[in-house]
Amino acid sequence: MASKDTKEKILEASLKLFNEQGFVNVRLQHISDNTIISLGNITYHFRTKDDIILALWEEVEYQQKILLTESRMLPLFQDIDRYLELNFAIHQTYTFFYKDTLELHRAYPQIAEQYIKHLAWQEQQLENIIHFNVARGSFVEASFDIQYQSSARLWQSVSDGWIYRVALTGRESAIEAYKSTIWHLLWPYFSDRGKMEYQQLFDLKKLNIHA
Repeated sequence: MASKDTKEKILEASLKLFNEQGFVNVRLQHISDNTIISLGNITYHFRTKDDIILALWEEVEYQQKILLTESRMLPLFQDIDRYLELNFAIHQTYTFFYKDTLELHRAYPQIAEQYIKHLAWQEQQLENIIHFNVARGSFVEASFDIQYQSSARLWQSVSDGWIYRVALTGRESAIEAYKSTIWHLLWPYFSDRGKMEYQQLFDLKKLNIHA
């Protein structure tokens, strides 16, 4: 148990420093200074900083896969909204991955390769969510063959690029702005039933807020 606790402390401290300073500016000594864990003890668990970054990437990938797998089971509008909230939380936790994506991929080809596969998987799951809502009548039928695929790719791209855009513009990374942007991407698909369901979802959320 002690070994696991030490690894978790190292990962937590590393993540905090990577988010605040960028991964390129953090050395193992900085992590040691922020954890009061000796450099030798850190390298016992993670031989290099590269191993720490890979471990954090595997956490991101795992959490997103669990979340999206659960969300696609019955993706009604309330489930989509919950998915957006929880995915936003993952992005906020692992900020440096989304701010420093290109630099990470250049420095770590292994992560780049895994990330590309993960992107393709994410896009397929998001496309399945769109198909599900078409089948139940909340979304309208596509007007051309690859429309669902293109929309899923745009959804994923806007989502993963949100943190970078916020950092670039200096705006606050507000969850409501993030969710509103994704919902507006989906709005052109809404059937009359979908528009009613969307209105009911947010009327209910307002009631819960003021309860």
